Amino acid sequence: MIIQTSRFGSIEVDEKSILQLKRGLLGFEQWRKFCLIQHRPDTPFKWLQSIEEAGLAFVVVDPAQFVSDYEIEIGDQEAAELEIDDPESAVVLTTVTINPKERQVTTNLAGPIVINAKTLVGMQIVLEDERYGTQHVIAQSPASTEQEPDKPESESVLSSAA
Repeated sequence: MIIQTSRFGSIEVDEKSILQLKRGLLGFEQWRKFCLIQHRPDTPFKWLQSIEEAGLAFVVVDPAQFVSDYEIEIGDQEAAELEIDDPESAVVLTTVTINPKERQVTTNLAGPIVINAKTLVGMQIVLEDERYGTQHVIAQSPASTEQEPDKPESESVLSSAA
């Protein structure tokens, strides 16, 4: 299947790899079909691209690659909706935000996206765990004294996310 994207143009997606997000994502509930795009093989960052809206895509990561003790508890209702009977079949992703002004890359540990790897059905879950916030820093560029205060010093860490 060929889909249109605003970032990558027309791309081919295997229909068997389409993710069905039962409730969509917070603020984007009307779009429920997505695919994962590994734009660059040398980075942990992926794109969660809407199949239904060319301009809707989110940078996502496996949070365990950045937070070694990150663990979530899925409620019985969510587990039933996702048909997850084995924790090993759950894939967890978190959305990423790039803030050039703060020179930071953050991820939303409080709102992970949980996907059943067998059925490709997923949903975003809001955690009530005070250990996890919506802007957990996973990368930061060092400040430079030679640059203007509002100008990013380099695209190195920040651009590697995209």
